[in-house]
Amino acid sequence: MMAINPYSLNKRGQFGSVEQVANLNTGGLTNQFVASFSRWYGVRTRTMNQTYQIYGTELQDTIDIVVRHDSTIQKQFLFLDTDGKQYSIESISPDDSGSLNAFDILTLKAVTQKGTAKNG
Repeated sequence: MMAINPYSLNKRGQFGSVEQVANLNTGGLTNQFVASFSRWYGVRTRTMNQTYQIYGTELQDTIDIVVRHDSTIQKQFLFLDTDGKQYSIESISPDDSGSLNAFDILTLKAVTQKGTAKNG
């Protein structure tokens, strides 16, 4: 495993879930991302060999991010990046070594939201 520099964790992402929230304007319920906690993260670049190995699998359209080891991060959470994109957590590779510089690698897949249009 390649060494991870703690300074590369330079983005702040949120972990949470989609919940029904009351719309203040209409009083109706709408599905909305609700954050439970946030963590610093960095995007991990895959090697060409790793990219070729996952080609044609369910992990083909995924990205990897690195966070400090945190056992509270579970697969049922969604992840919201600094650009407002939502991801499901496909897998977690935890570092349970107990080391001061322990990092977990999360494999994420973009969530396509039904009924929403992208502008621009």
